[in-house]
Amino acid sequence: MEDKLKIEVDQNYDFFQRHLKEFLKDRAGQFALLKSQKVVGFFNGPGEAYRAGLKRFPDEIFSVQEVDDRPAEMGLMSLAFD
Repeated sequence: MEDKLKIEVDQNYDFFQRHLKEFLKDRAGQFALLKSQKVVGFFNGPGEAYRAGLKRFPDEIFSVQEVDDRPAEMGLMSLAFD
C-alpha cells in the first residue's frame, strides 16, 4: 500500500504543479483534495480536506495540497559523515 500511496502522491503533485497558476486565481490559500491526478474538491483547511478524503476514499490513496506558490519550508537539514 505504501508504494501505491507514494505513486499517487507523486502523480498528484506533478498534476497540481502543472495547474497551480490556474488554481491560484480563485483558490489561493485553500486546500485541494486530489485523486488520480484530478482535484475532487477544495477546502478551507487541511483537516477538512483530509477528512473528506478519508470519507470518500477509504483506501486512503489520495493527497492534499495547499494552493500556494511559496516555496515549501523544509527545515534545517544536516548531513552526517562516517
